[in-house]
Amino acid sequence: MIKLIAGLGNPGKRYLKNRHNVGYLAIERLLEISPAVKTRSTDTAMLFETKQFGLLCKPLTYMNHSGRPLLDLSREMGLEPTEILVLYDDFALGLGMIRIRTTGSSGGHNGLQSIIDHFGSTHFPRVRMGIQTEEMDNWIDFVLGNFRKKEMPVVSEMLDSCCDAVSVILENGITPAMNRFNRKQKAPE
Repeated sequence: MIKLIAGLGNPGKRYLKNRHNVGYLAIERLLEISPAVKTRSTDTAMLFETKQFGLLCKPLTYMNHSGRPLLDLSREMGLEPTEILVLYDDFALGLGMIRIRTTGSSGGHNGLQSIIDHFGSTHFPRVRMGIQTEEMDNWIDFVLGNFRKKEMPVVSEMLDSCCDAVSVILENGITPAMNRFNRKQKAPE
């Protein structure tokens, strides 16, 4: 059972519309659907309690240190890694695609690697949101770059799909969500 949903990103206005911040954007979209009834912050995270999605989280550390705030929250709340759903960008997936997993490696994603290192486990559910385009030369510059205006409709659809996936995960479990959303998807044009 999912008790915390964490969207990964980097804090600060400079990173607001970066591809790497799609996890934060997903949390914002969930909050549009179900506004926070209560908010609180810790030294390392913003927390939003919602009626529909439960507890949402934006770690306030930089992406590469995402594991520390999630481990702190898990200790405070008595959560297992399997009770934390992580939403994040993935440059191995085409822009607009999503994939749901219950476990797996970091795939080179430093935020995910930080979570794996801090928990000592790869067993936590996640929703990967694709950001890859043909224009990806240097991956560091690419993920820290902003989405292009022409990409925003696809990003918006992807965020809607992510929210739908979160709803299915919470209502029916991860396996039905994987069966529904992990079907072969064609990246939007």
